[in-house]
Amino acid sequence: MNVLDACQIANTNPSNQDYLRRGIGAEFALIGLIAYFEGFCKNHTAAILNICPQLVRGLAARGRDIRLRPVDILDYGENISTLFGSLVVEKIDFGTAKTINGLYEDLLGITPISKREAHRFHALLEDRHLIVHHGNIFTPSYATERFIRRQIGRSRIFVDSLEVTAPDVQNAARLLHRLSVKVRRESRRALAAFLRKNHMRLPKHIREALGSLDSTDPEAVESLNTIGSNGN
Repeated sequence: MNVLDACQIANTNPSNQDYLRRGIGAEFALIGLIAYFEGFCKNHTAAILNICPQLVRGLAARGRDIRLRPVDILDYGENISTLFGSLVVEKIDFGTAKTINGLYEDLLGITPISKREAHRFHALLEDRHLIVHHGNIFTPSYATERFIRRQIGRSRIFVDSLEVTAPDVQNAARLLHRLSVKVRRESRRALAAFLRKNHMRLPKHIREALGSLDSTDPEAVESLNTIGSNGN
């Protein structure tokens, strides 16, 4: 899924024959965007560790419980160099801005998500949680987080529900794409600095992989540029 996929899904509404409520496409799109962003963070970190496995020492020194199961070594031994990063990050939590910043600070000494961006990302997570676990119905905890009580009063808790629209998904897509660009750019720079500081030389194919960490997906850029055109 890219941002254009999500925005197209967000504009999908049920036909008259369907029994689905309007906006269901936008809800699915928002859930999918957040899930794919979490997957991006996990896979990007795995790629960094494949390029420079020595970074694991720093994670361990900072108290991260980094270990490979013996069965993994037996199962993937022949391909361990390309799967090492994925095995290390398999159980690491990338579900919040705090955990993402915490991991990258331990890994490369960077915190790519700003406080303002973290606040906006947290709001998206709250929306997703409400959709997935409460069927969009406002709950006291959600109301406290988003100051819903000031808008609708205490009597509307468990009565009114969150409405997700296509513009909401478009705004979320822009935010998450911007965060992905920052994570890629800052992590590549920090990794390059780590390699220089430690006088580490990489084989040619690994150097090429390092360069690709910060490559921009033309399709994603085009998708962002198309958001809002043609009535979308």
